[in-house]
Amino acid sequence: MNELSLYTGAGGGLRATQRLGFRCVGYVEFDDYCQRVLAQRIRDGHLDAAPIFGDVRAFLSDGYARRYRGVADVLTAGLPCQPFSVAGRRAGADDPRNMWPATRDCIRVVRPRWVLLENVPGLLAGSHGYFGRILGDLAEAGYDAEWGVLGASDVGAPHRRKRLWVVAHAAGEQTQRHH
Repeated sequence: MNELSLYTGAGGGLRATQRLGFRCVGYVEFDDYCQRVLAQRIRDGHLDAAPIFGDVRAFLSDGYARRYRGVADVLTAGLPCQPFSVAGRRAGADDPRNMWPATRDCIRVVRPRWVLLENVPGLLAGSHGYFGRILGDLAEAGYDAEWGVLGASDVGAPHRRKRLWVVAHAAGEQTQRHH
């Protein structure tokens, strides 16, 4: 499957999606240092050769997102977690680092078959109710979603690092459950 990666960071999550057989066709990462790491990993052959874009909002407004419609099968996004982290101010929608609106707009423009989101479990908590907004936006865009919290310790690592995972598929996309 062709992957469009938003908030790519230095590419650690891409190592996991590579193991799933995904091929990255575009990286969107704001941080200059992370962009340089991605470029080096591409040159070294550790990551797929694909364009690296900066700010996700410019990726949308400059029309690049439209170019991925019909190309990206899956959109992955490890959204900035500061607006929802219990270690932060938990300002949610009022935090200028909240990138859900831009992510939602990318999903609407690109229309991938699958969406894979990652964030902190704090997104589920609190009175801000923002997780309901995310699920509502996904449903409004035509996606069915499932979610759960998993941590590194759930797969044998010596630390917890719990994360919220959301898997959404375009309505009508067949899902297969493996028991």
